[in-house]
Amino acid sequence: MTTNWKRIAGLGVSAIAMASAGQAMAQQDNSGLVLEEIVVTADRQDSYGADFVQAGSFRGAHQIDTPLTVSVISEQVLKSQQAQSILDALRNSPGVTSSQTSPTVYNNLAIRGIPVENRGNYRLNGSLPIVNLIDLPLENKVRVEALKGASALYYGFTTPSGIINLTTKRPTLDPVFSVAVNGNDHGQVQGHIDAGGTWGILGVRGNLVYGSVDSGIDNTWGTRNFQSGAFQLDPSDNIRINLDVEHISKTVTEPTVVQGRTTTATLMTVLPQLPSASSNPGSRGFLNRADATNVLGRVSWTITPAWNLVAEGGISYVERDRRFSRLANFDPVTGDGVLTMGAADGQLYRNKNGRIELAGTFATGPVIHELMIGASKNIRRQYSPLTVSFLAGGAGSNANCIAIGLAPGCVQNLFNPVDLNDIRYSGATPYDPTRDTSIKDTGFYAFDRMRFGGPNDDMFSVLVGIRKSIYKETRETVAGPSEETFSDKPISLSGGLVFKPKEWISAYATYIEGLESTPGAPIGTENQGEILPASSSKQYEGGIKVEPQKGLLFTAAYFDISRQLTYTNAANFFVKDGSATYRGFEFSLTGELTPELSIYGSALFLRAKQGETADTALVGNRIENTAKRQWSLSGEYRLTQLVEGLAINAGAYYTGARAINPQNTLFVPGYTLFDIGGSYSFEIGGMGMTARVNAQNITGKKYFASTSSNYLAFGAPSVIKFSLTANIF
Repeated sequence: MTTNWKRIAGLGVSAIAMASAGQAMAQQDNSGLVLEEIVVTADRQDSYGADFVQAGSFRGAHQIDTPLTVSVISEQVLKSQQAQSILDALRNSPGVTSSQTSPTVYNNLAIRGIPVENRGNYRLNGSLPIVNLIDLPLENKVRVEALKGASALYYGFTTPSGIINLTTKRPTLDPVFSVAVNGNDHGQVQGHIDAGGTWGILGVRGNLVYGSVDSGIDNTWGTRNFQSGAFQLDPSDNIRINLDVEHISKTVTEPTVVQGRTTTATLMTVLPQLPSASSNPGSRGFLNRADATNVLGRVSWTITPAWNLVAEGGISYVERDRRFSRLANFDPVTGDGVLTMGAADGQLYRNKNGRIELAGTFATGPVIHELMIGASKNIRRQYSPLTVSFLAGGAGSNANCIAIGLAPGCVQNLFNPVDLNDIRYSGATPYDPTRDTSIKDTGFYAFDRMRFGGPNDDMFSVLVGIRKSIYKETRETVAGPSEETFSDKPISLSGGLVFKPKEWISAYATYIEGLESTPGAPIGTENQGEILPASSSKQYEGGIKVEPQKGLLFTAAYFDISRQLTYTNAANFFVKDGSATYRGFEFSLTGELTPELSIYGSALFLRAKQGETADTALVGNRIENTAKRQWSLSGEYRLTQLVEGLAINAGAYYTGARAINPQNTLFVPGYTLFDIGGSYSFEIGGMGMTARVNAQNITGKKYFASTSSNYLAFGAPSVIKFSLTANIF
């Protein structure tokens, strides 16, 4: 499949996003209207808060001007908490939960109970859709953002859970060279080098990581390595060229998860006791291997002070060999289940993406317009070979059951598991074209933000946007030519109002029509891997944002999202049937309370209900894996008056009870986790050093980390993380 990159274009402009005046903020000066672009490196340093947003068309926008719920996890939060995964970072944001799988291999997430689609909802530098089927590294990132809700006008077909955006470190004017080592009390050790600088018109920033992986769970082990380069070329004052390249490799054992019976009459109604946090009834040989490459190029041309042209293009490519194991037909009383393991070698996921956008500002009388027009194209290919079942409990797999150390039938016990042999199984199969699917999502958009009133001409803003999409899903055939399985050419609209009576407060109301590609049917269902037709969603949101003091931001929002419902039915088929509504309030307080004390607090109150479906017994039930209440509170206190360079941090994270299936036959209980840590910065021979230590889950709480579709995955053991960084220059 080839791509005509001359026709690829990008930035579907979100009406909401453009409420933020950061990326394209018109200002009046002696030379007239100016299109101002704020670079993210100008954001606050060593802060738990962030002035600007980088997701989507929010790029460079002031948080107080963005009329949507956006959680920005700053670099200081990532450093302070020694975050090593997307879930580590986003546990600070309410409504983010792990779903179905153990979060050891990668983070399969849901926001507000809506799946974060792994092929389209994760973005690099606000643009390239990167495939989240491997642990996405944070070592070369300055922030993680969750832009919550529908975002179709900018990103096309994505689930209305939200966009998770990763922003890379950029080249600096002064040379940077640091070396770090990190590890944990379970034996994990990794090394990290970060180096770069600017020479003339060329800037370079590189990161290298290599080391072992150990979560403390029995019978798991692995390694990971990562290389990245960020290049910046300024051939003239009005042209900037950026290129970001990263390669990720990870090999690790995926712990076995539990799945209760899936037929209606035998659904789990009894909560199993929690096993030891380190317990894993699987084998060390259930290894997953994944390699990913992400490449993103960007050219920005400032045509005049009031007009800017941007073109971007990139590719994200993942190859994966997966070993997924579960205790099927699990009995919560005895702890017995049938150990199953399927292998699928040669999984392939590829995203090609591009955009071209013209943005400018002009005035018509007292109204200042910020206009953006453009086009985007995204091509997603997924090849998911049929899983080879090596352990299934049937007569045909008895030999493998015996080989791995179990009796015929492969019965294994969760509470007192049999130690299994380390056997590596092959999942290689001949190429099957019917498992090779593609999505082409082309969009054309126009957006206008009209603002007027007040001394800065931004007291009132009216937002209108429209996107025309051309969407097609195809599947390869044995005969050769591909066949179309679904297509649509929808028009989506968005609009909103923003009222900003003072520089430190804003109130907004927005409406967005969303478009989403339906996630593939999960492993363990009768139609696993099947891609269901795309669907639409609608979102209403209103809220306020207040900055009571510089560097401290309070937000409060109400949201109402309606979408088509997907779930695993009583026949164990993953289906799209009926409707779902997600309504709730979300609050956050982030930034600095005092020069010494930083805080990151958030809370969510959610009512997620299933609407009309073919199964009337499901109507009104709570949507699986949604907690009615979720909150977190973390902070860092710098003890500079006692000891220069010394700081302590702590956090508490609460997730409420969640249903394990659409039938609501069982709810896993809520839990609260507590963390504590500290850091000390000092010098040796003029070289800056920073030592950090963090203890996660200090009370040793045992809990259910993930659920949905009758799956149960358990929380990892408590861990003490440490690191030592040397800033050579």
